[in-house]
Amino acid sequence: MMMISDLPHDLESEILSRVPAKSLWELRATCKRWYFLFRDPWFMEKNKIMLGEAVRESMLVSNLRVSSIAGDLHGLHKNGVKPSINLTGKLGSLKGSKDLIFYHLFHCDGLMLCSIKGRNSLLVWNPCTGQRVIIKPRTRYRRDDTYALGYTRSSSSSSPPGHSYKILRYWCYENDFVVECEIYELCSGSWRVLDSFTGDYDLVCDGMSLKGNTYWVAVDKETGFFLMKFDFTTERFVRLPLPFQSLDLEDSAVLSVVKDEKLSVLHQAIHAGSDVMKIWVTNKVDDDDEGLSWRSDFVLTVEFFKIDDIQFVVTVLSFVLDEENKVAVCCDIDPDDDDDKTRIYIVGEDNMYKQVYNDTVQKASGFSLPRFLTYVPRLVQIN
Repeated sequence: MMMISDLPHDLESEILSRVPAKSLWELRATCKRWYFLFRDPWFMEKNKIMLGEAVRESMLVSNLRVSSIAGDLHGLHKNGVKPSINLTGKLGSLKGSKDLIFYHLFHCDGLMLCSIKGRNSLLVWNPCTGQRVIIKPRTRYRRDDTYALGYTRSSSSSSPPGHSYKILRYWCYENDFVVECEIYELCSGSWRVLDSFTGDYDLVCDGMSLKGNTYWVAVDKETGFFLMKFDFTTERFVRLPLPFQSLDLEDSAVLSVVKDEKLSVLHQAIHAGSDVMKIWVTNKVDDDDEGLSWRSDFVLTVEFFKIDDIQFVVTVLSFVLDEENKVAVCCDIDPDDDDDKTRIYIVGEDNMYKQVYNDTVQKASGFSLPRFLTYVPRLVQIN
């Protein structure tokens, strides 16, 4: 009987590239050849391309803890008449996770950048392999720091298609609006300081990573809301347009990434009392993302004041958009009997609304608001 090890090595590699990354990692000790194959940048890139969205997973950050969600949030609305979310427990591949309290969780290319309460360090973690690296500060971390994880690509066509990962640390001195930034390179294990500049704006939502760069919604008093991008290759900030215009600084806006190919933005004019949510999506973003543009033929509008099950004004904290079916899975805080509850629900056209999760959490603060994310497990090696 022929074994897989009897096959030609190129055919064996082709077959294994179609196996989910989590299963491959469990097989790494099968033989020495597989051990090194699963760390080869060419193989990791092929595995990523072959499987794509088929193995996407989800996480919920709530009550300052990280839990895995069974299944992919993108297809949640297809799960029968009464869809629901099942938490499968705290993620076990991060040793000691039960003792860690997470302030922030930032996702990029299958890796998580974690800010942990009570520890003067950051953590880069691969949930698929369990590998993690502690990042010590150059001087110190501040509670109001903003962090992002990104990467640059190999510029040589003959080099493996690997990524060089970097961490951005960003903070602003409120009295004089001076912004200072530091870059940490995982390959060298060292920090360096970027030139400071005057920041006449505020970042109003968590950053989102797309194609190795990070995006935020930002706002200033003169021009209102705009999209801010940090390019990890040039290490520069770039202002980009949003599909809506608003000078009301009390508005709410949140970003999301659609299947690692597009950017989506959710806007709510909370202060105006309209309680209407609108979602837009970009066209597909290329690897150089120079041509970022918003689809003119797509907008998902939900009028929360017309939904009987909504008793309080909703401020969406995070969301995942299913562009094809024009539905979104949203997360917010549901105040109920003086308790703050993490509420997750599906919304769609014609004010469709289905609640799928509601659970009590600690009193919410800017550092403990619930959020979820989706990601594709990958065999990325942390340098």
